[in-house]
Amino acid sequence: MALEFIYNKIKNTLRKIDMKLEKAKYGYIEGVPKKLEYFNGSMYDAIYESSYKWPHNVALEYFDTQITYKELIKKINKVAAALKAIGAEKGEKITICMPNTPESIYSFYAVNEIGAIANMIHPLSSEKEIEDYLNQAESRIILCIDISYPKVEAIIKNTSVEQVIVVSATRSMDFLVRILYKLTKGRKNHVKKSQHVMTWDKFLSRASRYIGNPHARVESKDTAVIMYSGGTTGKPKGIMLSNLNFNAQALGAKYLVPELFKPDFSFMAFLPNFHAFGLGCCIHMPLYFGARSFLIPQFNPKKFKKYILKYKVNILVGVPSVFDFLTKIKFKKKDLKNVKFAVSGGDMISMTNKERINEFLSSHGSTAVLENGYGLTEASGGFIFSPKSVAEGADVIGYPIPDNDVIIMDLKTKKEAKLGEDGEILVRGLSVMQGYLNKPKETEEAFITVGGKKYLRTGDIGYTDEHGVFHFRSRLKRMIISNGYNIYPANIEDITLKCKLINSCAVIGREDKLRGERVVVFVVLEKDASERAARKQLTSIYKKYLAKYEIPREIRFIPELPKTKMAKIDFKALENL
Repeated sequence: MALEFIYNKIKNTLRKIDMKLEKAKYGYIEGVPKKLEYFNGSMYDAIYESSYKWPHNVALEYFDTQITYKELIKKINKVAAALKAIGAEKGEKITICMPNTPESIYSFYAVNEIGAIANMIHPLSSEKEIEDYLNQAESRIILCIDISYPKVEAIIKNTSVEQVIVVSATRSMDFLVRILYKLTKGRKNHVKKSQHVMTWDKFLSRASRYIGNPHARVESKDTAVIMYSGGTTGKPKGIMLSNLNFNAQALGAKYLVPELFKPDFSFMAFLPNFHAFGLGCCIHMPLYFGARSFLIPQFNPKKFKKYILKYKVNILVGVPSVFDFLTKIKFKKKDLKNVKFAVSGGDMISMTNKERINEFLSSHGSTAVLENGYGLTEASGGFIFSPKSVAEGADVIGYPIPDNDVIIMDLKTKKEAKLGEDGEILVRGLSVMQGYLNKPKETEEAFITVGGKKYLRTGDIGYTDEHGVFHFRSRLKRMIISNGYNIYPANIEDITLKCKLINSCAVIGREDKLRGERVVVFVVLEKDASERAARKQLTSIYKKYLAKYEIPREIRFIPELPKTKMAKIDFKALENL
């Protein structure tokens, strides 16, 4: 036993050394100091420092409006003073219910500046969801977009809210757009002004009443943000994230993919600020490094091409459906030459689509290769990224950012899995949440101890290859078990897309008394394609590429795949079809 223990210890040490050498060989965080010095302060403090380094760089671009770093800090400070003037206090939870507009960014960093906690809500949430989120956070103040105001007004009596600040999405647009908005959509969102409800302009006018410095000194580990899980396992929970979570993510990503963060680069931000990956990668990271974030309040397919060309976007960060849509736009040969990097997050993408997107980018002048970001809200949105050197591989998600320890846990033994073997992805380190708001039991259940160390469970299946690169297999809850075999829906979806008559697809498992579960594939056809021809081709493709137990028992043709508010495939809706 002693000899076996020593043998395994030596073997494990050599494995770690080998992985480190391979990571260096593949360009993984070259030149990382043994101990990284992380920003000691708030998220606001971090971008305040950026404003000193790059005062005249454009920080935000919103259609034809540009805001420099110097202007950004002034606007944030004014909102912070206005918040203090209406009684906002350090440590309280202030709700922000806005899409990606300049006002949402000012509000977020102003809340952070005064030492309060930003409670981030999706503006398209239902009345009941907004009520629940407000009550979970016990918010007294909410800053909301005008389209959400009617829902807030309807439920405010059931909450602790004392003050509502309402702003239009067009406030930072030019004058003509504002006029058109008031003549159309503006009428539908009439704001009933009262002692407890005020417009953005009236709110800002309060700033002059505050005497003093609104800035509060906070610790990097203090809670900065509350975001809500997608509710895939039940009722959405408030996830508490710290200043350090996001500041460390920015610095870590800089070492992992250093070519991504340059002060003269522009990011297209249509992943929303109330989404951890959107806030971290599309807003805070660019601002941390002096780059420009082009804000899009709502993704508009008809204007997507115009945005890319007019604003000379260098970095596209989006969900898979956005990149899929990109390939359907008619571009000239060199139209995408400014696109240097493309990062996909929020959902997984099939290898077939990945290859098609990369080919499209290359044929239109871009040097970008689609790079995956992996994470979850409980881990600040993203803690694994794939550098260009490994991005082209099948199901690759890449390497963890520094100071995050990621392992694969064998589901049966609850110990670390061997290289190449599937298991649950676990993470510990600077990306991990502080816990669920007011839910100690759920917080405790989210973690597991492996090898004497406490890890966050992701609920995702993956594996590590011989180079130390992490690969994604499937959501644990999506994994189908049929006749004792593990079946990965992502693999079947990838094979299904080999049929040229198929536009998109999704796979689920249905209860089956004989097998445990059976595989069901939902298919959206290309225009003018016939179900009969597609079914015939799929039968042939499945026989060639899938094991017998993996072949779908049912093929369902539907007009389009249902999507969640976050533009992800709504698997719950598919289960009910």
